[in-house]
Order: sequence, then structure tokens, then C-alpha cells
Amino acid sequence: MAKAKEIAGLDCAADALNWAAEVLRVRFDEVVGLRGAALDFSDIEGVHAMRVATKRLRSALRDFLPLMSKRPLKRVRKELKQIADRLGAVRDHDVAIVALERLKDEAEIELIKAGIEKLLEERSVLREAARSRLTAALEGGGDFDDLRGRFAAAIDEAARRKKSKRTISFNEAGRKAVADSLRDLIDLGASLYEPFKTAELHEARIAAKRLRYAVELLVHCWGERIAPFADEIAEMQSFLGEVHDCDVWIEILGEQLRRRRKNETREVDYQTDIWLLSEFVKKRTKEYRSALKLWSGWENENFAERMRAMIQSS
Repeated sequence: MAKAKEIAGLDCAADALNWAAEVLRVRFDEVVGLRGAALDFSDIEGVHAMRVATKRLRSALRDFLPLMSKRPLKRVRKELKQIADRLGAVRDHDVAIVALERLKDEAEIELIKAGIEKLLEERSVLREAARSRLTAALEGGGDFDDLRGRFAAAIDEAARRKKSKRTISFNEAGRKAVADSLRDLIDLGASLYEPFKTAELHEARIAAKRLRYAVELLVHCWGERIAPFADEIAEMQSFLGEVHDCDVWIEILGEQLRRRRKNETREVDYQTDIWLLSEFVKKRTKEYRSALKLWSGWENENFAERMRAMIQSS
């Protein structure tokens, strides 16, 4: 994943509200700057990069919202979510197609290869539709260009209507954002002891992502002390992300197989679904075990306590 752009001149001891507004402007400019890459469908990494940039922006908005008035930001937050959803729809199909292509190469039975090829064709049609919707969102009618002006105005207004008369530093606001995100992840971490609670594991993945993005904002203030924690959080996010992707496939394939039992179906479709289900269960088990091992290491090495101590001393 591409690194976030550094915030030039960031003063960690200065007024959090002013620097929060600047961070949000920079993060929004990152999103805008990736529009061309996202619409170049010859390289799927363009959509991925813009989606990640949008996630970073929305995460920063979430972290800094306690400092600001919510009302001026309501409309632009809704529009950003709509863009994120369209980017996510394309990215989901990109990831699915890459996974199917890899599995097709690994399959040794021609019947299954043919079945996967059919699934690839179906996914490609769905992806083209998702790409059309994304193109309409980013190019159609100038709405995306207008969003830039509305976003800047909303940030300025939200910053003027600050919630507290007390001035706090960017570092203090960042400590709270990271501490809150860490608490959310630790609270959800117990779900790792229940491997089939897919919704809870998905929530833990989201919590890890939010903590990772919150930490990114404070790297300039905290330096190398935060680096080891950031790396392990990113690793946990990756493991749980793979688990979630497999869970989505397992649910889809399971539903298809249940339907096939009730209806006449071609042998190629049935055998393909069975083989794919087995492969995704195997991959999920591997990724889940990696996440569980990392979580167990965190508990044994007092990861949360050490990170809290680092936050408090920063």
C-alpha cells in the first residue's frame, strides 16, 4: 500500500484544530490527484490507490470530528462515502478476478479450469458495470470537481465552529485518536478466539485499519518509536482482510451449492464450486491461524500496554 503524503511543516505542539484542517485538505488533495490513475483501467492498482487514499481521508475525518462541528461536514462525508463505495465495488471485482485467475492456474483438472473461466467471464461483466458507475461518479457532470470546493468550504466552517473553547495540541488530539482506536481493536480482539464469528472478525479488521491510519498521522510527531507497532498493526489488518475475503467467497459458494442441490445443474458448475470452496476454506484457515498467532504474541508480549505507555509518553 502506498504511503500517505507527509504534512509539510506539521507542528505537533500547535493548535490541533488548525492542523487537523490542513491534514484533511492534504488528504483530500491526495484523493483528487489519483482520479486519473483510478480511471485508467489498464492497471488495477489505480483504483486501489484512490480507494486507500479515500479511506485515509474518511478515517482522518472520523478522528478529528470531535474537534469540529459535524453539521458543515455532513454532506461532503456522505458524498465521500458514495465515492468510496464505487471504488470499493470495482476493487472487489479486481481482487476476485485476480484470485480466480490464480486458482485457475493452480487447478489441474480441465473441467474445473473451464468452470473457473466461466466465473471469470461473469465477473468481468460485473466489473465493467462497476467501472461505468465509477466513471460516472468521477467524471459525470462536474460533481466531483465541485466537491473539492465544497469540501474546502465545509472544513473551514467546521473548524470555525469548534466544539471546545480549550485549545489542545495536534499531538494531544492524536494521542486520543490513537488511544480510542487501540481500545476498539483490543475490545474486538477476543473475536479471534471464535474463528467462525465472521462479522466480529470483520469488525476487528476495520478497527485495525482505523488504528493503522490514526498512527500514520502521528509518525511525524512520534518518530521511530511508533514504527514497530505500526508494522504489526498493518500485519494484523492484512491477515484479517484475507480472512474476510475468504469468508465472502465461502458464503457465495455455499449459497450456490445449496441452490444447486434443489435444481438441475451442470456437472462443471458443481465440481468447480466444490473445488473453489475447498481452496478458500484452506486459505482462510492459513490466514486465520496467522492472525491468531500474532494476537497471541501481542498478549504474551503486552502489546497493548506497551503501546499505551508509548502514547502517554509522547
